[in-house]
Amino acid sequence: MLTDVYCLPGTMCDQRLWETTQQALGTSLSLRHVAIPMEHSIELILAELASVLPEDPINLLGFSMGGYLACAFALTYPERINRLMVLSNTASGLLDSERQQREVALNWVAKQGYNGIPRKKAIAMLSPSNQAKTALLECILAMDKTLGQAVFIQQLKSSLDRPNLLPKLEKTKFPLGFIVGRDDVLLSNDTIEVMKTSDQITLQVVEACGHMVPLEQPALLADSLRNFYQ
Repeated sequence: MLTDVYCLPGTMCDQRLWETTQQALGTSLSLRHVAIPMEHSIELILAELASVLPEDPINLLGFSMGGYLACAFALTYPERINRLMVLSNTASGLLDSERQQREVALNWVAKQGYNGIPRKKAIAMLSPSNQAKTALLECILAMDKTLGQAVFIQQLKSSLDRPNLLPKLEKTKFPLGFIVGRDDVLLSNDTIEVMKTSDQITLQVVEACGHMVPLEQPALLADSLRNFYQ
């Protein structure tokens, strides 16, 4: 029987985030994209997700911002989670540098409008070993362009304040896995080291990978998802 996995994307990402991983999975798992609701706080986003996701225990997968939201959802509705996998997120707050960049970006957009993610920023999200792969960069830029200014503002504003969820996740009962790229500049190495000592969390660090795990390492991710959800 085909196993469904409900997938929450990251900031300015749409269903294209999962396509190459789905191709690598074949028919072993079905990645069901769930767009981040257009609400103005994490609490309201979680309430909307609660109305659109099945009530029966589900397999949940979250990437980046979607990974944080998946953790928050699982803590709010633990009885609705079968298994949870988180990509490119540590369920903790934004790095100070990243939060500052986001606040600057929001101020800029309020004055000048949104002209899309800067190419330099998109490149920095990839591992140095993947930065020359044009298809990856073009996918990031295309998703961003499709979603546009309103989604950009909503997603950044709603997720600036992120309480550290790791202590609560340590007490959960459902299987919980994290996958992060070795070259992800958006994550705290100190937090990753703490996660390695956890009895509840399974952590996988992927070589030759930056922030965009589903795009950069789809075959490896597909294998990890099969092992985790099946």
